[in-house]
Amino acid sequence: MILPADPTTVWEKSFGTPAALASWFPQSIEGDFVVGQAFTKVWGEHRSECRLLAIEPPHLLSYQWHPGDAYRLEDLPEEELTTIRFELSAHPEGTLVRMEESGFENIPKPRRGNALGENSNGWDEELQKLVNAYR
Repeated sequence: MILPADPTTVWEKSFGTPAALASWFPQSIEGDFVVGQAFTKVWGEHRSECRLLAIEPPHLLSYQWHPGDAYRLEDLPEEELTTIRFELSAHPEGTLVRMEESGFENIPKPRRGNALGENSNGWDEELQKLVNAYR
């Protein structure tokens, strides 16, 4: 997706801090962005713990989590975590935002379909909120 603002503005407004990310996804975030440390995304009573992998202003935010339901990092095996990457780059019309979630192949089949289905639909909805923030 392309947002009509420069990468630094998009980073500061939408990705660079827990408050910025929570301005569009999720309702709130508990904790700080510290590489290697956990933070928790909150949607009402739904809570998902995440581990920050990388934060490189104004270009990259990456974290891991267990998709599909509300999970703490230790609820399921480490190798079943998926990785989310938001990459921002300059574009003639503003900022190109690329989002990728990888690692679904490591989730056991009984849980994989649900996790993939919920996340695919969920990301469509959440990313539309990001687009709407720049209209």
